[in-house]
Amino acid sequence: MGCVMKRVILLFVKWPEPGRVKTRIAATVGAARAAEIYKALVAAVCARLPRAVPVIVWFDPAEKREEIRGWLGPMLPQAVEWLAQAPGDLGARLKRAFADAFAAGWERVAVVGSDCVDISGAIFDDAWSALESADVAAGPTRDGGYYLLALRTENAALFENIRWSTEHTLADTEGRAEAAGLRVRRLEMLDDVDTAEDWARVAPLPGKQ
Repeated sequence: MGCVMKRVILLFVKWPEPGRVKTRIAATVGAARAAEIYKALVAAVCARLPRAVPVIVWFDPAEKREEIRGWLGPMLPQAVEWLAQAPGDLGARLKRAFADAFAAGWERVAVVGSDCVDISGAIFDDAWSALESADVAAGPTRDGGYYLLALRTENAALFENIRWSTEHTLADTEGRAEAAGLRVRRLEMLDDVDTAEDWARVAPLPGKQ
């Protein structure tokens, strides 16, 4: 297996059921419209993932496997596995996903969600390059979170005692990395799409009206 094949991207997605996705946007535009926006964001992220790197889709809920494969399969020809997310909070889900990836033999593992439509192949190139000298590559968002986290070794501590979905998420993660003796490299700062105002700012996307 060549070096490039030892890299993998973990894509975290949810089935776009109204009321379960983009709840902050839904508060402004309604649950049905928020679900359509979520679908457009996921499509945009899928289009920007590098085709040369395998993708493992971690989805929720578990019973929507076939529906999610039918939805995303045509957009992700590089997808190699479709796995249901673990129970628990985001930390537990991320911990399980990274553990599984490293156990399967992948040597460079990056996770992304569906909130950052400015992600690009160049961002992933920067992340892989960062991991040549660092243990962790983090793509910061302006709200204090991260749009990408890439590791070259498994470390469960990075996902424990983190204040998820707050302005402290990245700082907490970096603090956990520092305590574990891990070197962190920050990537380019980008914006997430979390609110109706964020959605209004992004470039036209598939499905946007």
